Amino acid sequence: MYVSMTGFSRSQLQTRWGTLSLELSSVNHRYQEISVRLPREFGGWEPWFHQKLRKLFRRGKLQLRMEVLWAQAFKTGRLNKDVLLSYCGELTKVRRELGLSLNVNVEEVAAFPGVLDLPRFDEEEDQRNLESLFESLLADCAASWQKMRETEGGHLREELMTHLAELERLTAEIEEKWLPTRDAAFAAMKTRVGEMLEKIGEKLEEQRYMQEIVLLSDKWDVAEELARLRSHTAKFRATGDEAESSGRKLDFIIQEMNREVNTLDSKIADAGIRWLAVEAKACIERIREQIQNLE
Repeated sequence: MYVSMTGFSRSQLQTRWGTLSLELSSVNHRYQEISVRLPREFGGWEPWFHQKLRKLFRRGKLQLRMEVLWAQAFKTGRLNKDVLLSYCGELTKVRRELGLSLNVNVEEVAAFPGVLDLPRFDEEEDQRNLESLFESLLADCAASWQKMRETEGGHLREELMTHLAELERLTAEIEEKWLPTRDAAFAAMKTRVGEMLEKIGEKLEEQRYMQEIVLLSDKWDVAEELARLRSHTAKFRATGDEAESSGRKLDFIIQEMNREVNTLDSKIADAGIRWLAVEAKACIERIREQIQNLE
């Protein structure tokens, strides 16, 4: 299954105390990274959201952002007169000791912590209600986010399959050209060795000659590399069709494919085939770039 690491969704929920908005946005990242930004009133829920989000994906950088548009009754808050008077009394006392004017700006003091009571959800029943609301909102937002990622993953799959088909074509062409090239190289080598021995009046024993041929064939033969490359390509297709997104597995497979092409390129001397190997490496690099976007 191909799932992109990039996605975005936004959901809203109406409550008696206002409109609750939740955003999920994700981008590429090598590991799983989660960032949660909540209103001050819900700051204690951050670990809860982290726990829920960890189960939604395996790698990528995911940010959750919540905003609240408070209803008018909650937005204005309630003035705690006792706390306000306490602040003013302490400030007046300090200003008297410092020999300053005793005038205290009440509006400024109203911004001090605890003076203005904002909505609080400390009761057990409030906590249960909030959890139910957060569960519903997060589930809706996560479903939209996942759908977007799967849609983008489908587009990535189409592009990857195009590059993979091109790699398979290049592999078949390399094999088609390599077999006659190998036989011609062996025949040419045999002729050159024979001519050199005739010039110096020596004769190479047939058994010794065959040993040299075997040694050289091991250095030139790329049949194993081609076979492994085809095997890796088939594994790539099968892994991509698994039920879960396998971006990390595909990344490992593409590394093995690149290793086989590099080995093949180092063994073959034919210029035409080496250019095909270069094209194959460029094709693998294009596949690798797209895999970096997959979860």
